[in-house]
Amino acid sequence: MKSSNTLAKNIIWQYGLQVLKYVFPLILVPYLTRVLGTGGYAVYAYVLSFMGIVQTLADFGFMLSGTKQVVDLRDNCEVLSRLLGSIELARLLLAAGLCAVVVVVAQFIPLLWDNMGYVLIAYVSTVLRALLPDFMFQGFEDMEPLTTRFFAAKVITVGLTLLVVHGPQDLLLVAVADALGGLVALIWSFMTVRTRYGVRVSFGGFRNALAELKRSAVYCVSNIGTTLVSGFTTFVVGIVLTDPTEIAYWSLALTTVSAVQALYSPISSSLYPHVVAHRDLGAVRKMAIMAAPALLVGTVAYCLLSPQVFFLLGGQGYVAGSWVMVALSPVLPLSFYSILIGWPVLGALGKVNELTASTVASGVINAALLLAMALLGRSSLLTICVIRCIAEVALLGTRGFALIECLRKGKLHE
Repeated sequence: MKSSNTLAKNIIWQYGLQVLKYVFPLILVPYLTRVLGTGGYAVYAYVLSFMGIVQTLADFGFMLSGTKQVVDLRDNCEVLSRLLGSIELARLLLAAGLCAVVVVVAQFIPLLWDNMGYVLIAYVSTVLRALLPDFMFQGFEDMEPLTTRFFAAKVITVGLTLLVVHGPQDLLLVAVADALGGLVALIWSFMTVRTRYGVRVSFGGFRNALAELKRSAVYCVSNIGTTLVSGFTTFVVGIVLTDPTEIAYWSLALTTVSAVQALYSPISSSLYPHVVAHRDLGAVRKMAIMAAPALLVGTVAYCLLSPQVFFLLGGQGYVAGSWVMVALSPVLPLSFYSILIGWPVLGALGKVNELTASTVASGVINAALLLAMALLGRSSLLTICVIRCIAEVALLGTRGFALIECLRKGKLHE
């Protein structure tokens, strides 16, 4: 009963965090679009997108591998302190390498190279976020500090931005405000870990740090695989669709899909440490059953309201493309269950290789179908939507098959 209550509490805190992630951009983005102008905001938006890719690489799966270790070691503060030190040192080594990559890549992208000062400060903010010891909170199944810390840091970032950014000439101060908020979040997190769990940073040498990098690599491959599939699809869309209007329809529809899928994250993030700690597959089964009616109603509403959503996001000129949302709607329920079977089940129970294989298989199918479409001259927006749905079916199917095989062989409790 206690573990169930903890799970429910964590899901609530995670949804609170998700709401805040929507609220703060609603305050910040309209302000920045007005004061920075189109040129300044273009730099802000592009660098933000670029740093999103860097963040994925910087995370390197430590949230998942670290969480699993904390669950196993959370009664031993001394060992946890060494683990925290090893992971943080590994992250610093990774950050140093990524800094060189960012500088090299920026030389080939004029928008980045011409604003290198802004890019470097934005990179510092990205590193500060990568250093957050969130795997400690996940391992202790204690999500409350993540939400309260995010709120405090964003209040500082948004408050400073509104206070000091008044025109395009203040673009650099946008990155400075974000970095200061990130620094507060980092200090807050380490103080909370120390006072709440009695864990402090204890560096154990480069050998331990390299061992953590090796341990997290397999987790990283699975996460990056999903990002690469999305990136490859976007790349192909940009080549095969010659009508810019259709590309805009696709991008806007994909944004709505991502917004809905973000609502699945609190459930996945809370279930993962819960299943690692308690091997409670019953909670996953219950969640799968309880979510079915909501997914059905939500998907129908998503289709029916597609014209209104496109009008709200893009204006009257986009309403004609609302059918793309309907064509992509099967992805919503399919992705919920593929995510549910993913890290909260296969990952939490140590079946990371099977999980990674499912991601790779889905990616290969997606890429093969897109290339076949292009080579056969059958390129259309509808075909791309169908392929996206097929790829999601493949992901759910391969993960479902891996789960059934593990159940049949009795390997889930190893």
